[in-house]
Amino acid sequence: MKKSIMKIDGVQKLTKTSQKQISGGMVSDCISGCYRSYLSDVDGNFCAVPSPSGAICFGTIQDEQCCI
Repeated sequence: MKKSIMKIDGVQKLTKTSQKQISGGMVSDCISGCYRSYLSDVDGNFCAVPSPSGAICFGTIQDEQCCI
């Protein structure tokens, strides 16, 4: 199976040097707790609030608050 993956048209294997230069991921700065102001889904089960950096923090609605 490994050989078939390596022969996909247009796909090239990265060199070891290139692989070492890859950095990524996401550090979550969502603060745990419950919030009174939030956005909810249509069913009213799930919610979202902004993090300090502007990312989206997802949670569930409990006692009319969004809890992360």
